Amino acid sequence: MPLPKMLALIMIVSTMISSGLQVDWSRMRETLGQAGLLARALFANFILVPAFAYLVVRHFNVTTDVAIGILLMSMAPGVPFLVNSAGRNVGGSLVFALEIAFLFSALSLITIPITATLLLPPAALAHAPAAKFLTTLVLFQIVPLLIGALLAPRLSDSAATTLTKVLHLLFFAALLVLLVVVGPRLIQVVSATYGAGHLLIIAAIGLFSAVVGWLLGGPDRQYRRTLSIATLMRNIGLCALIAATSFPGTAVAPTVLTYLVITFIVSLPIRVFYARTREAISRPALAREAHS
Repeated sequence: MPLPKMLALIMIVSTMISSGLQVDWSRMRETLGQAGLLARALFANFILVPAFAYLVVRHFNVTTDVAIGILLMSMAPGVPFLVNSAGRNVGGSLVFALEIAFLFSALSLITIPITATLLLPPAALAHAPAAKFLTTLVLFQIVPLLIGALLAPRLSDSAATTLTKVLHLLFFAALLVLLVVVGPRLIQVVSATYGAGHLLIIAAIGLFSAVVGWLLGGPDRQYRRTLSIATLMRNIGLCALIAATSFPGTAVAPTVLTYLVITFIVSLPIRVFYARTREAISRPALAREAHS
């Protein structure tokens, strides 16, 4: 098995198991009960962001491989690291962050094959047809996600926390190695074909994602903050696996990693602002969540 594919497998499986481990079914019912908020979150992540990315790459005639990488990231929400990046540390909702990370990953089984068929260029679909997307999602996203969810109630809180931390470290180690492996190709692609234009396009999509998440988060600033970060951040593990499996040796994988880096940079000032102003969020609201 090629090293990039192996690293991508480690990334997606570790993130999905950890996402399943963190889900709380009693709190999940609370999240599902907020139908309006959940509908807006799904609309932002599964429709608005992919549609905006598609319009941008079409308008600016982005090269095919770069467009595929951007579109893959735009259509793949669901990351398990929202606890730190979009939870209480930034004045957001920890419960909402945990539950939408699980829901987005689970619903991707349905949405990604459909979105890919609608948005990806025909040449890309020849390499990654809907059936292949579905198989990848079931084997490497849904199955590990369910394993984590089934393990969670059988583990003590300390054991679940320790295992989650180990899985997160495994993910970041695999990501670091992948960056090193793909690094020369990434630098070559950036210098030869990206230019400032492609990087700015990714940044614009990231900013659009954050703004849409904020606007659709509703009147509660906790949910606005969480949804803005959650909409900005995408499922790098899944996209890296698809890139390594279906588009080896192309600029798709470097584009996916570039998207991750650019959106991370975009998220930094937003998260710093949220962290510095989190005291403005009503303490009673945070206290109610902490004891829910």
